Amino acid sequence: MGLALFAGLTALYFAIGAVLVLRYNLFDPDSPSRVANAGYAVMSRHAHLSAIGFVWNPLPSLVQIPLMGLSHWWPALKTHGLAGVIQSSMFMAAAAVMIRRIALDRGLGTAWVWLAVGCFALQPAIIVYGASGMSEAAQMFCVLWAVRYLLLWVDSQWPGHLGWAGIALGVGYLARYELVPAVCGVMLLIAVLAWLRPPPGERLANLLLSVSIVAFPIVLSAAIWAITGWIVSDQLFATVSSQYGNESQVSAAASHGGPQGLAASSDWVVISARLLGMQPFVVIAVAGAVALTVLTRRVEHLVAVAAIGPMVLFTMWGQYSSLTFGWFRFYLMAVPLVLCIAMTCWRPGAERPTRWHTGTPVAKLGAVLISLSIAVGFPVTLLASADPRIGNQQLQFGLMSLIRDGDESSEGQWYRRLLVTDRTLADYFDRRNLPDGSVLMDSFVTWGVWLESDRPHQFVITSDYDFRAALNRPWDFGVRYIVAVNPTVTDADAVNRRYPTIWADGAGIGMLALTVYGATGDERFRVYEVIEPPSSVVDEPSASTG
Repeated sequence: MGLALFAGLTALYFAIGAVLVLRYNLFDPDSPSRVANAGYAVMSRHAHLSAIGFVWNPLPSLVQIPLMGLSHWWPALKTHGLAGVIQSSMFMAAAAVMIRRIALDRGLGTAWVWLAVGCFALQPAIIVYGASGMSEAAQMFCVLWAVRYLLLWVDSQWPGHLGWAGIALGVGYLARYELVPAVCGVMLLIAVLAWLRPPPGERLANLLLSVSIVAFPIVLSAAIWAITGWIVSDQLFATVSSQYGNESQVSAAASHGGPQGLAASSDWVVISARLLGMQPFVVIAVAGAVALTVLTRRVEHLVAVAAIGPMVLFTMWGQYSSLTFGWFRFYLMAVPLVLCIAMTCWRPGAERPTRWHTGTPVAKLGAVLISLSIAVGFPVTLLASADPRIGNQQLQFGLMSLIRDGDESSEGQWYRRLLVTDRTLADYFDRRNLPDGSVLMDSFVTWGVWLESDRPHQFVITSDYDFRAALNRPWDFGVRYIVAVNPTVTDADAVNRRYPTIWADGAGIGMLALTVYGATGDERFRVYEVIEPPSSVVDEPSASTG
């Protein structure tokens, strides 16, 4: 039954994602950009695994690498990012299977098992981000994987369950950095329980052993990723220190304004609206879990609070402090938090559960919470997604535009035109039948051009071994065109950093050949045909480009 559930939900999420992308051109750019990272590793001029980059965690792109080879037969896997949709569909379906396993472990009746699965798998935001191609699904699966084994450990105290929980969190770290707060919460819970449960003389040894078992896979995963990044890019944690990192992007968005800048709101009303719009019962559920733990002295109610709660708190604090963007999808973990708390209201027993088995008054509370999450929570999430102040990304805007078809001007539907100009520019280069390495560009922003091209080897991109050398003296490396990015889009573009005036005047190394406008109608790219300047025009490269 679990395999059938996985296959059915994977097909459902993929079908929805494929229709949104292929028919309506609706997607979040984070999704195809991860596909591009996978493509760089196997299809760029200098294909190598580290080309997936170190700013974002590698798991989604690693999963997509095998699919890149199939793009020769189905180009949309690459050009439209459907490889990413397959990745997220499979991870979100696997997360739903994990919900089913938790429900069975807790002894829910058959009907409540399927209601719990439906409460998760058919929740509107879960469907959208299962079909989106982004990394939330991989994170979701890994966290629920860890929660399941932590619940088993709380009941059995078998160290093997701790080991599996640690492996799940270690794998999850490779999906998103938000697993770090989850790891902290889990460590704290395990340390407290490992100290309180054994006799006084065994407490310290039990604490050290239990924490070490769960920590080892996590520390190993983080260390391998950090050291690899340091060896390849000279940065241990590129997401923090890199010019392309999250902090740099948030700062640039705040200074430039626009939709991204508005998303990073520090208004607690907005933060609360996004949290409660995702799951309106999250505060009640967490408070109830704490109260039940105090009243019943059973700690399983706190497992989800310890593992998932810190992730939700980090999202809120990150938005308030402008450390991260305040995207609605960042609050997605509130959905499994409430559901896992509800399922821990059941206590596993020796008797076989009936179809609608609840048993205890506490289990009845869990049943009410599941029912309300479906009957009330689903409509609330739909309404929140329809409010542009809450559902604040391209997918929410686009889905609402489909419902309000004809009620909005085409000029306002910029989210329906994403990557259109990237495809046009890719076709511009493809039709010229350029030799390999003829077009230089920083793929941080121009990844869409590379992704849409049928001739990816014509580009010199950021991950190529000769990128820095070609950037400094493009005429010596056979580069015929340079793609410059509008400085108002990003401060991180390597071409602009090397040649600060290239957007305005070609910096003495290029003549303007083409101007490309973006989805919002403003200039996005300028293509310059390379000319060899007098030696006095070219300054030595600055340290920032080295």
